[in-house]
Amino acid sequence: MRVVVIGGGAAGMSAASRIKRIRPDYDVVVFESTNIVSHAPCGIPYFLEGLFNDESLFMHYTPDYFTSVRGVRVRVNESVVKVGDGFIITNTGNRVNWDYLVLATGSVPRIPNIPISGNKVFTIHHPSRAVEVRRILDSVNVIGIVGSGYIGLEVAEAMRVKGKEVIIVSRSSYPLSRSLDSDLGALVTEELIKSGVKVKLNERLIEIGRQGDSQVIITDSGKYIVDAVILATGIAPNVELASMLNLRIGETGAVWVNEHMATSRENVYAAGDVAETINVVTNEPYWHPFGTTANKMGYTAGSNIAGLRLRFPGVAGTSMTRFMNMYVASTGLTESEAVKHGLRVASTVIRARTRARYYPGDGELIVKLIAEKGSGRIIGGQFIGSDGGQVLGRVNTLASLIYKKATVEDLFLTDLAYLPPVTQVWDPLIIAARQLFNKL
Repeated sequence: MRVVVIGGGAAGMSAASRIKRIRPDYDVVVFESTNIVSHAPCGIPYFLEGLFNDESLFMHYTPDYFTSVRGVRVRVNESVVKVGDGFIITNTGNRVNWDYLVLATGSVPRIPNIPISGNKVFTIHHPSRAVEVRRILDSVNVIGIVGSGYIGLEVAEAMRVKGKEVIIVSRSSYPLSRSLDSDLGALVTEELIKSGVKVKLNERLIEIGRQGDSQVIITDSGKYIVDAVILATGIAPNVELASMLNLRIGETGAVWVNEHMATSRENVYAAGDVAETINVVTNEPYWHPFGTTANKMGYTAGSNIAGLRLRFPGVAGTSMTRFMNMYVASTGLTESEAVKHGLRVASTVIRARTRARYYPGDGELIVKLIAEKGSGRIIGGQFIGSDGGQVLGRVNTLASLIYKKATVEDLFLTDLAYLPPVTQVWDPLIIAARQLFNKL
């Protein structure tokens, strides 16, 4: 059997490796349009900041490693331009037949539908351009960032650390609006302003133009002259090849797949940012373009192609980011999302200490816990704190409980660890659950 994998990112390489591990007799070949496979785009902001300089570190494993150790044939710098019934054609004119096909084509930057001109307008999407972007950003002083999501905040931090002037322009009323409710979002705005970032919210983008050697960001409320612009306006599933096969496209705009990552066409699978999944809270179609999800989707697809029966149950929508000394994480639905889905909800926000009061180095952790009225089922949580480990541990705990459809009572009675240097005897999650009891 020959399996062709299109895309050498997290999902594609995970699928290819899994197939070869179970079925070493299968011929598995990966086509990647860049020179990087198994790449880590989440590292781009830290590369821009200068935390590391070796661009090879963007790859977890090299193409040679996959070929020599795992037996996967990897064709870099070769893009697939046509997909047909049992064959693909690449930009080099190479025609390759397949018995199974894995679409791991990822996503593409979502570019605003406005006039854009100038040679210093960039997206932060793939490590293959990171060196070029860093070289140019290092040479300028004022950076305009359009968008206030994860990439926007992480690049803003990188530029502020380097002493650049940063302006964030966003149509949202607060940062991280897809992950946080307005009450916690306001705290992120405060942190941005405190660090010297100029924050322009509730502004609709009209044009990005040129003025001499500068770029100009024009909105319905202002005009901002900068040296360079980062478009952090989101991404979209790359379904171009999927459309050639007439695959079913889901409600989210990504490729529809079942729980085994199989598409609407026999022997064709999709995984990663190109594929949609299910939200485990709403049980409705959902798109969650994160590397952690892509890896597991690829693993699932590869397992099923190799003859095992593995299902991908969906996601809770867990995510985490950082801006300076503020770590932000969320899982499940926000309160506003839950209301839009017709759920009756109750929520609470608590501020707790991260250590016993007698232990030095204490900090604050803010927890928002959201539950469904009636059933008491936990449907979401949001966290802000200055200790990344504290935030990470709590959001992961809550995500696990959401997967198991746990209630607030279940959380309250969960046997969590206690040690004075790392938490209080009443864990912040337990405090939030206790307070939420009164609203349910």
